[in-house]
Amino acid sequence: MSPRVTLATPYPFQRPAFIGIREYSFINSHGDEYSVQFVQKNNHIMNYIVDLSLKSHDQDEYQTMNTGDVYRVMATVVSILLDFIEQTPYCQSIEFIPVSENHQLSNRRSTLFRRYVQRFKTLTGWDYKINDGVFTLSRPKTK
Repeated sequence: MSPRVTLATPYPFQRPAFIGIREYSFINSHGDEYSVQFVQKNNHIMNYIVDLSLKSHDQDEYQTMNTGDVYRVMATVVSILLDFIEQTPYCQSIEFIPVSENHQLSNRRSTLFRRYVQRFKTLTGWDYKINDGVFTLSRPKTK
């Protein structure tokens, strides 16, 4: 994969070990292990939902991401998205939801995600839309 600027320096990440498994992982500077999993949407091979989560369940995800490390974490997620679409040329859409139990935190996450979705669009040319808090990235139609 060609190096690309993603607003902050991404962490090194692990690709899935086997074809068919779509889970990437990385460890941040605090030692927290993240999982970025791509799940087929409605068993449709071209559409995916992204699940970003911490592998250690004893900490709140937002709390950990809010330790000054959020930009590197998000830059890593963008790098993983870039790698995924490069490795999965048939992928047509990817969607994700910045979930939080707290409405104010959810709005802050949405603002952060929007910033990185716009960066992803700049890097790839993929379109995006936001509908009811769901972010959907779509491969541009070829002519």
